[in-house]
Amino acid sequence: MPQAVKISDAEMEAVREAASLNSRSISGQAEHWIRLGRAVERDPRFGYVQIEEALKALRSIDTLTEQQQEAYLDRLEDEMAKETPAERAFWEDRQSKGLGVGMDEDGKPVGR
Repeated sequence: MPQAVKISDAEMEAVREAASLNSRSISGQAEHWIRLGRAVERDPRFGYVQIEEALKALRSIDTLTEQQQEAYLDRLEDEMAKETPAERAFWEDRQSKGLGVGMDEDGKPVGR
């Protein structure tokens, strides 16, 4: 059930900016930061750097704690949902040629 929470104007601006930069809703960004903060508080040895290293394949996910792996998978899911410029160009090219840019429930190509 949604709940209202009061936060300072400065923190709200930071949430808005991060949400915009990360292609998230404001509530999605706040929830993301809450999950990360919870993971940090649960494990005093936690380091966000370790998650960043795992996302860049500089560290095996197996070396992360359970909480770090949860945060890693949340971040990976967020990153995978972002459309890259190359993907955007691909779909725009298809659309300009009158080709489908997705599939409907019946598996037929559809435009955007």
